[in-house]
Amino acid sequence: MAILSVGVVPTKDQIDNNIGSLLSNLDGTLARLEKAKAWLDTNTDVDLIAKYGYVQAELDRLRSGLGDVAQLIGIYRGTTNLAVAKDFRTFIKLLWGFNL
Repeated sequence: MAILSVGVVPTKDQIDNNIGSLLSNLDGTLARLEKAKAWLDTNTDVDLIAKYGYVQAELDRLRSGLGDVAQLIGIYRGTTNLAVAKDFRTFIKLLWGFNL
C-alpha cells in the first residue's frame, strides 16, 4: 500500500540521511545515558541529598530509571538477554518530564 504524501516527496538520500541521523542520535543518547548512570553510581544517596537537594524518592526513581536504561543498552548491544517482555518506559517515563 502506498503512503500518500502531500507536498513532500522525499528522495532516497533524504530518507537515508533522516534514518541515519535518527539512529546515530539513538546510539549517542544511549552512550550519554550510560555515562550519566556511571556518574550517578559513583555518588551515594547521602551525598546527592546533601550536595544537590534530592529527596530519597527522587533518587529511587533516578536509579530505577537508569537501571532500566542500562538493561536496555545491554540488549541493544547484544550483551544482555531479555527472557520476558518488558515495557522499559515504566520508570523511564517518570524521568523525561511532564510524565507524558
